Amino acid sequence: MKKILKSVLPQPVIKKAFRVRDSMQVLLLPRQEFDCTTLRPGTTVPLDEINSDPRILSTWAADHDAISSVFGNDDRCGGVNPGDRRAVYHLIMALKPTSVLEIGTHIGASTLHIARALDQLDAGGKLITADIVDVNDRESGPWRSAGLADSPRGLADSLHCSDHVDFHVGPCLDLMKRTDQRFDFIFLDGDHSAGAVYNEVSAALAILAKNGVILLHDYYPGAKSLYPDGSLISGPFRAMERVISENPEVDVLPLGELPWPTKLGTNFTSLALVVRRS
Repeated sequence: MKKILKSVLPQPVIKKAFRVRDSMQVLLLPRQEFDCTTLRPGTTVPLDEINSDPRILSTWAADHDAISSVFGNDDRCGGVNPGDRRAVYHLIMALKPTSVLEIGTHIGASTLHIARALDQLDAGGKLITADIVDVNDRESGPWRSAGLADSPRGLADSLHCSDHVDFHVGPCLDLMKRTDQRFDFIFLDGDHSAGAVYNEVSAALAILAKNGVILLHDYYPGAKSLYPDGSLISGPFRAMERVISENPEVDVLPLGELPWPTKLGTNFTSLALVVRRS
């Protein structure tokens, strides 16, 4: 049905319908628990310093060249854009997590950057990256339609960082509710509907290690587009509106404008950290 609607309705109508859905959906959800005690205070995340740290800039140059040699440096098929990949890399290098959970592997754009950063940190860090589909499938994995030479696992192998990555296939919320592991850094980049993000943030907080952070993708402050084409995904913002209304100690720290290009000729990013209000 969704495919049929997309084929007959104008894009502006479809986008407006999704925004209305997100606004209504999140209001109707049962209230969840949000344990905010382990969240890192926002004042301890100096974004300007992270983006200009000389050591990170040095390791980035080498890792960027290596990753680009196997993945490319363009904006591929729904993967995280090149500027956002770099921002994720900088965050991992600066915050130094030893346990990372990524929800939404897709073609492995951010996966490879996280894994290379963990390898640079050389502290035995591990990434669990989860997706509803088998992203490494040799026949139907999304890497094939993106025109990549290999699957995320294969590319991680070629970059000598696969020891840092475990791939998980299945419903991501189920994984978060089943695991007994704690994570220093959780990247939510799967289902971007308001209802899914609301539930995932609750589940992520329950498995967050002390002073951990949650990173959101496609968070548009005020549910307003950041880009000249007017593109907008409202789900993460609507979800966090409700989370904060129920838990005033939670705060969202948008990464905002970066010192390097991101998307459509801008420096803006839709990445945002979930932190504790100081």
